[in-house]
Amino acid sequence: MDSNLLTSEYTPVPEALRTRLVGESVEVPEFEQGKGLTGYHIALLASHGPELPEFHAPFSFLNRQGANVDVVTQDWVFDYQREAPGVIVLAQFLATNVCVQADKKISDADVEDYDAVVLLGGAWNPILLRTDEKVLEFLRSIRVRNRLVAAVCHGPQILINVGGFAPGTKVTGVADIRQDLTNAGFDVHDEPVVYDEQARLVTGRDPRALGEFCRDLGIRLQEAKGRQTSSG
Repeated sequence: MDSNLLTSEYTPVPEALRTRLVGESVEVPEFEQGKGLTGYHIALLASHGPELPEFHAPFSFLNRQGANVDVVTQDWVFDYQREAPGVIVLAQFLATNVCVQADKKISDADVEDYDAVVLLGGAWNPILLRTDEKVLEFLRSIRVRNRLVAAVCHGPQILINVGGFAPGTKVTGVADIRQDLTNAGFDVHDEPVVYDEQARLVTGRDPRALGEFCRDLGIRLQEAKGRQTSSG
């Protein structure tokens, strides 16, 4: 039997419940306009299902600070979504009523173009990305070039599949993935934001840490540019 036909055997979600599927709200940080990241090029890597505030906060922060941000997604989101190529569904817990247009697919993203990559959380997004070999190869190439990687909430799950991190690399993440990160050899901290200098890795704990996560991302990007300027 076609699994898509099974819906006829079950009760539709009550309208009263539909209005509550957005889950608990969080305070989304607002960022001032600036030019501190002018000239930086960032890949915001996402598939379907990143949480709305986890997309909005870093995207807003980077743009307001003058960075050039590409929303990069999996090839199939462009190739097989014939009626909406490149559209990514954003989640609000279980609600899926908003979306965003990606700029390019992973096969067209050149690692050499980017100063950093940002990985988002959400329940589905990391699962889709961590099993896509093109995504993993892109991230491995970013790391080989010692570019900054930033991941928030469930986003650090993707790093497990990327591999290549030294045992004891410091990270944080949402509570339900910390055991997985520990099992993979990371040194896991219950802190809003953690930075591992050797790995060039910024991680944020959950949506309530988005302000600190974004500000630390900006600091680490500028530090790296400063080192490059002084050595050049």
